[in-house]
Amino acid sequence: MGARRKAREYALMMLYGMDQAGQWPDAAVARFFESFGKGEALDPPPSYLPPGELESYQVEPEDAEARGYAERLARGVIHHREELDQVLQKISQNWRLERMALVDRNLLRLGAYELLHESAEVPRKVAINEAVELAKLFGTEGSSAFVNGILDRIGK
Repeated sequence: MGARRKAREYALMMLYGMDQAGQWPDAAVARFFESFGKGEALDPPPSYLPPGELESYQVEPEDAEARGYAERLARGVIHHREELDQVLQKISQNWRLERMALVDRNLLRLGAYELLHESAEVPRKVAINEAVELAKLFGTEGSSAFVNGILDRIGK
């Protein structure tokens, strides 16, 4: 798995934690890496992993690129959260943000942030595809189509 894909996973986990527990970004980032960034396999491993990867999934502390980009994404989403939420609310006409599943809502924020604020480094197709792939792993059966539809409209 590439460093940016890992970073997006880490950022999603941080954003989920911030949304769930109401943590500030600094605390959420520090807590995430203190809790998971020890290079040990996660116990229990994430339920979405294929059987061959269950024992080896870990947050690698030495992966500076993944860690740096994850922090940049999480802090960027929080810094621009009001703007991102307004855009998402406008696009997702019949879905209020507070009614969306936590995973979907944070994936949409993450994808929208990359589309709107990281477009010089992250091509539109990559931002959308990465969010869709994460929706397949972390979300429900319909999450990937939901995320794809909304981010595609933002990216135009």
